[in-house]
Amino acid sequence: MKPNGIVAAVAVGSALSMAASSAPAPASADGAAGHTKTPTVDHNPLTGYEGYCTWGAQEQIRDHTGHYLTALTGNAEDWANQAAAAGMTVVGDAQPHSIAVFSSALVGGVGHVAWVEAVNGNTITIIEMNDGPGATAENGYRTTGFNLFDTRTVQAVPGTSYIVIP
Repeated sequence: MKPNGIVAAVAVGSALSMAASSAPAPASADGAAGHTKTPTVDHNPLTGYEGYCTWGAQEQIRDHTGHYLTALTGNAEDWANQAAAAGMTVVGDAQPHSIAVFSSALVGGVGHVAWVEAVNGNTITIIEMNDGPGATAENGYRTTGFNLFDTRTVQAVPGTSYIVIP
């Protein structure tokens, strides 16, 4: 992920409100009935990008499934296309236990990704990393939320893609 991808987290964060965090769901087996099996590993494939939104999203995937997904790397806005190319389900309607992909057209930079914990009507509760003010080129686009998870409730925005996590 290029450092300027964090600019997107700042844009998303400005419209978000804090909500209570909830415990992760129990792990489930990859390749469950009705899901495409995708390559997995036992370490975060985004080594070197600890603290950014993509690294945090991979950590949430591991917390909820027991593994990381090798198909999801690089810039946040590329994740929906990467997932589709790997045979994963990508939809336009918010889904619980998915990855929300906010494109650069929505939030600037190279997009933003977050774990969708819950969906309630037109709002989603997300768990994300590297959200908040303070990103500059000089500090590697690290926000005040760099390397910190937070949970927020936001409006489901048209144009957001959701990667259904098996």
